[in-house]
Order: sequence, then structure tokens, then C-alpha cells
Amino acid sequence: MEFKECSMSQSGILLNLQKGLDSEIRAYEVCKELLGVVADADDKKIIEKIMKDEAEHIKITKDLIAVTKSFYVA
Repeated sequence: MEFKECSMSQSGILLNLQKGLDSEIRAYEVCKELLGVVADADDKKIIEKIMKDEAEHIKITKDLIAVTKSFYVA
């Protein structure tokens, strides 16, 4: 396996955070789609809870990206 840059570099951290953010956004979108097809009320509650969690993960990851861009020193 070849490494082109240290994963602890600012750009490496930002790349990993962006990948995570993309995954969190996709998870939220999938849950949103599921709400339109799931009929069971209990299942909908679970999906809504997951969406709430994903929204928080998105916020946290965006905040981490902003902090890394602003304050990272190496």
C-alpha cells in the first residue's frame, strides 16, 4: 500500500472528515426516502430517531471541518 501523504496532515484529516460527512448526509437521505415507503408507525419513529442522530452527526462533522481549517497547526 502506497501513501501519498500523512493521514495526520491537515489535508489528510480534511479528506477523511469530508468522506465521513458525505456518508452522514447519504445516511440521512436514505432515511428520508424510507419514511415515504414505511407504513408502520413504530418503524417510522425509529427512522426519525436515526435521522435526528444523523443530523447531529452532520453538524458535528461540519464543525470539525471548520475547526481543522481554522486552527490546525503541524
